[in-house]
Amino acid sequence: MILVGVVPLLAAVAVQAGGSSIAARSGGGSASANDLRSLVRNVSEEHGVDPKLVDALVRVESAYDPRAVSRRGAMGLMQLMPETALRLHVENPFDPEENVRGGVREISRLMDRYSGDLQLALAAYNAGEGAVARYRGIPPYQETRSYVAQILTIYTGRPYRLTGTPRAAPVRMLQDGSGSTVITNSSASTSSLLVRRTAPGDGPLRGGFGAPR
Repeated sequence: MILVGVVPLLAAVAVQAGGSSIAARSGGGSASANDLRSLVRNVSEEHGVDPKLVDALVRVESAYDPRAVSRRGAMGLMQLMPETALRLHVENPFDPEENVRGGVREISRLMDRYSGDLQLALAAYNAGEGAVARYRGIPPYQETRSYVAQILTIYTGRPYRLTGTPRAAPVRMLQDGSGSTVITNSSASTSSLLVRRTAPGDGPLRGGFGAPR
């Protein structure tokens, strides 16, 4: 999203949010870039989402600026719209941890909804599920198409074009032969074991990982 000047009312909320939990842990100052990247990695892994994917999303959405506000009013690192923040129970969208936890839950839900199809999940994150349903795929909005291609270019490490490009493989959490967790979107892996949750509600990890192949 193209960022513009901060809306005064939202800026006031951001100023009042000086007690960010991650900032408090780092000594009360603003969170460093390393703090924010660690936060993204840790929260993503907790929810079974590839940290590289969430990192790409944050880079495109806000360039890792916790106080970012878009012209449409989307807020924080993962650019949550006010109604989305409310639905996700994010009280302060300018708190990095609250914002990332809410955003990761949302992209995980969308990957579940679209069976691991990252193109559709990212399109819905940007343009809404209604637009994806209306057009039965990625909406023909230039912003949304550029958004999806840009994130997947960062994520895959090579130019990603929507036209004539196969869908990105669903990201999955697997275990290799030594029992180490491998988070991957590659169909070639050393094991087909699906990692299980250790938290309450034990069951297969969600977030678009799907069934083992």
